[in-house]
Amino acid sequence: MKKSKTILLTLLILFAVSFTAYWALGFKISNVPQAQMNQEKVAKDSSKKEDTNKDELQDNLQQQSTEQNIEQNDTNNSSGENKNNVAYKGSNSKKTVDNNKKEDTDMKNETKKDNWKLVWSDEFNGKELDLAKWGYDIGNALLDANGNKIADGWGNNEKQYYTDSRDNVFVKDGKLMIVARKENVTDQFGTTLNYTSGKIKTKGKYSKKYGRIEVRAKLPEGKGLWPAIWMLPEKDTYGGWAASGEIDIMEAWGSNPNKVAGTIHYGSTWPNNTYTGKEYLFPQGKSISSDFHTYAIEWEPGEIRWYVDGNLYQVQNNWYSKDPITGEKFSFPAPFDQNFYIILNLAVGGNWDGEPDENTNFPKTMQVDYVRVYELVGRQYKTPVEPLVEAEPLPEGSKLPTSDGNYVYNGDFSKNEIQENVDGSLPFGTGWNFIHVPDFGGNGSVSIDQVNGSNFAKVNITSPGTQDYSVQLIQIVPMGKGRWYKLSFDAKTDTSRTINVKIGGGAERGWTSYTDNFKAELTSDVKHFENVFQMQKESDAFARLEFQLGLSTKPVWIGNVRLEEIPAPQIDYNAPKEPLLDGNHIYNGTFDKGNIDRMTYWNFVVNTAKASAQVLEETRELKVDIKNGGTCSEDIVLYQRGIQLLKDNEYRLTFKVRADLPRTIKVAFLNKDGNINYLADNTVNVTKSMQEYTIDFKMQYESDFESQIMFKLGGNNSNVYIDDVKLIKTSNPIDYSKIELYPLKNGDFSKGLEMWKPYPNIGDGADSTITVENGEAKISIRNAGPNPWSILLNQEGFRLYKDVEYVLAFDVKASENRNIEVVIDNATYYRYFSKVVEAPKGSEMKHYEFTFKMDKDEC
Repeated sequence: MKKSKTILLTLLILFAVSFTAYWALGFKISNVPQAQMNQEKVAKDSSKKEDTNKDELQDNLQQQSTEQNIEQNDTNNSSGENKNNVAYKGSNSKKTVDNNKKEDTDMKNETKKDNWKLVWSDEFNGKELDLAKWGYDIGNALLDANGNKIADGWGNNEKQYYTDSRDNVFVKDGKLMIVARKENVTDQFGTTLNYTSGKIKTKGKYSKKYGRIEVRAKLPEGKGLWPAIWMLPEKDTYGGWAASGEIDIMEAWGSNPNKVAGTIHYGSTWPNNTYTGKEYLFPQGKSISSDFHTYAIEWEPGEIRWYVDGNLYQVQNNWYSKDPITGEKFSFPAPFDQNFYIILNLAVGGNWDGEPDENTNFPKTMQVDYVRVYELVGRQYKTPVEPLVEAEPLPEGSKLPTSDGNYVYNGDFSKNEIQENVDGSLPFGTGWNFIHVPDFGGNGSVSIDQVNGSNFAKVNITSPGTQDYSVQLIQIVPMGKGRWYKLSFDAKTDTSRTINVKIGGGAERGWTSYTDNFKAELTSDVKHFENVFQMQKESDAFARLEFQLGLSTKPVWIGNVRLEEIPAPQIDYNAPKEPLLDGNHIYNGTFDKGNIDRMTYWNFVVNTAKASAQVLEETRELKVDIKNGGTCSEDIVLYQRGIQLLKDNEYRLTFKVRADLPRTIKVAFLNKDGNINYLADNTVNVTKSMQEYTIDFKMQYESDFESQIMFKLGGNNSNVYIDDVKLIKTSNPIDYSKIELYPLKNGDFSKGLEMWKPYPNIGDGADSTITVENGEAKISIRNAGPNPWSILLNQEGFRLYKDVEYVLAFDVKASENRNIEVVIDNATYYRYFSKVVEAPKGSEMKHYEFTFKMDKDEC
């Protein structure tokens, strides 16, 4: 696809002569190609969210509310930075569970032993490793399915070569020995490693979903040693690492033997993954090497608990997983609702504990007494509940927002006050800091430059460095746990490039990220960017807003930076929806997305029948349990609203369905009100085995962005099971992942003039004021000026694509009958759409709606 130029949507007020009268115009403009905005009617999410900390084991964590988790956005396979660095109230303290303190004595495991039944173990009582239970990882590199190298050092810069040699892994005196040795080995790629060690796993031999996993081990000391007991998913059900999760039962630092850490990794695929965890500090006189210690997790649906020697030191019950293909959130408790296998290893070097030093003498041994897995039998496993993050007060020391609610000071760069803070060693203060770190090879300069009449910070980069954070523009901002924020800014470059934008913690927080990895694609035109997010990590008075500008010498202009607190977004699941990134028009067609009931976006209605619908965790398919099917198919209906159907386009609907007994169901597409059939009832003969069915049809009516699909299941008492519903546009298919189908933002002016650029006076004597009142843009005109473009309400940054049908809709009124002109053009003023319409006098808006289709990409 050719790169398109910027498309400008311009609303022009057209006058035949100059007027001095007062005029008021209100515009309601739909998102393209949506026919009509419903944002003002967004319904609240009715799903109930309960406190996830209500159970008997949580009573052992009375101090949980005063503790802070280790939380960090991963950049490597297990950790990119030391996880123990957590700021507490702005200090450099590192938060752990300290068992030397009296208050921590309450954190003993009071779980009854008879609640758990042993179901798998290895006591290592044989003469050699039991290969029926364990396999080996070999080498130093991550490999793909074809054996090609993805990354050296297992993605963590580890320095050891893992072997299956008995010199590195063997059983002796009833214990497993994993031995790290200092010796040279050359791998299959010609890389010479200076250490060997062992890594064993139960993958393909044993895995478990839920239960208690317990390992008794004695670990070695020494700088650069990284012993670990951890788990990975048997299958990447939710996508590549770490969308499908990772559970670290125990990781230790050889250089700091008085503590260990327990962690989970989750989110989306790298680099949009994150992790949360906590450290455990041994009682005085104890360490990882002083004796054998028992490390365990108890894993239930929606909750994981960590123990050392029976001491409960951490409970986690808030995580998530995002589909890397569609962008949808999988239903909680994904990804930790699938089988995981066990891994034991002793790494040398890498990101966790650094490189061995002269005091680390080899060989070093990790000893394991046993590995045991238990099933919960004393009671039922917990029923998971939707995670809820309560909004907390901002921490002490947080800077206050400006009078207009902006936590970014000098966000418009009206003051030439940017501190040169080369390596970040100077106090950051409350303003901007320009950092170009010599250690990463970054260098450049910053100045204030005028862009379209506004001040921008212009960063010239003379040396791009080796990391995106080699050159940065940074400001300290406060972040409160549970609060919602919107970050917005304008930016451009001279041609094109990408920058990374992040809000996260500093070194004392382990460089943790509080937002997803947000990449802004810049062009030579100023573009507006926004990122709405909830702060789910511990509150931070000294979070860092970072514009990471390294890895390119192309200059960057940044302006109009705002960080403001906003109300929690409300979702109307029935509202019009653009197709997902994979082109599917059906949301949650796999019945494993959204809220915990896995029914998000679907509606289930029973009329004279008696039936219920649910999605079982085991099957992830919709089950319609029918006690009485009623008299007709419409007595039980499953439907989804807000589906986009474009005129004269062809579609293919596929879905899987089965029934307890052979029967028929009907499938239809209708308009929003249900009185127009776009696809008349299509009868499907359903068998007892799950089969995929296909229905092809053409949309022969006007485009509808609020249509609905219906599965009519009444008139029969046999239970029905549905899965994998997918609707794809087959005529002129569009790669939706590369275009934005709803380019117009804030068309209902619910956010004031945000995203809009008012031009109340282009020149030649024009004089007006442009404001927002009652959700309407109001242009109060004192002098219209001689040209239609003398007064403009403008929104910029659109791109239009071939074969995409766009609908522009708006409402307008005036204090006197008059005309206005609506134009969509590009940077060279070439018009793709232009229309003069009447703005009628009176209190009632007149609605206009226009459809146009691009016959080529704008290039």
